[in-house]
Amino acid sequence: MSSRKEIKLTKELAKRLQSKFPDSRIYANKCPSRAKRIKEAWNDNFNEVCPPLQPEIDLIFLDTLSENNPTLRAVEIKYFERKRERVSQSFYKGIEQSLALLQWGFDSVALWQLFDESISVSEIKNYGCRTWFYVQGVLGLPLDFTPIRLVPRENGLGFQVVQSDWRNYFSPIWLNDIDSPGFNIRWRNDNPLAHEQLRRERFRDMLANPDTRPLFERMFSEVDMKRNFLLSWLPEQERNLGI
Repeated sequence: MSSRKEIKLTKELAKRLQSKFPDSRIYANKCPSRAKRIKEAWNDNFNEVCPPLQPEIDLIFLDTLSENNPTLRAVEIKYFERKRERVSQSFYKGIEQSLALLQWGFDSVALWQLFDESISVSEIKNYGCRTWFYVQGVLGLPLDFTPIRLVPRENGLGFQVVQSDWRNYFSPIWLNDIDSPGFNIRWRNDNPLAHEQLRRERFRDMLANPDTRPLFERMFSEVDMKRNFLLSWLPEQERNLGI
């Protein structure tokens, strides 16, 4: 369950990003699994009761510039603060929720860690290096990762993206404010479950095996159903950004 502070920060971040990227529709703290329609669709498609789904999705980016090929992306948010002289959560927090988001058929999924101003840049770098190395270097997971430093300002809270070569603990870092003109979001990892071509490339051996092919085809059907549901459900939401 997200903390109140985490939810508040997610909504504020969504507002800033929506203002910066007006061509995309950005939603915060959405719970598609609560919709009755998705449970009915699951039953209609698979003739069984819908299993537990992701309870809440922190940020969703919907780009419909191409009507025939809309883009869906998701971000899992984790907030870190200092408690009793230590960082409040372990470096790997949020990875499990990010992995679950892949099954919704998003084109890309990212994990963003938000660090309170009480946490030093060196501590953020240590967490970022560990998380990047674990997600990308060790496991090779199809997830993007970004640490963000929260900084107080006269006109409100600032969000600074901490950038570095995460493969090297000793590399220099630089801070890129999301409100700066040059800031952009780079989606580097495609979801291998999202599209047929990616599936053929990633799961070629499993799909060629008659024993495993039905299992993978069933999973892909579930992913397609959830993605199609999101594409019809999100525009119907009356209150953008979850406010």
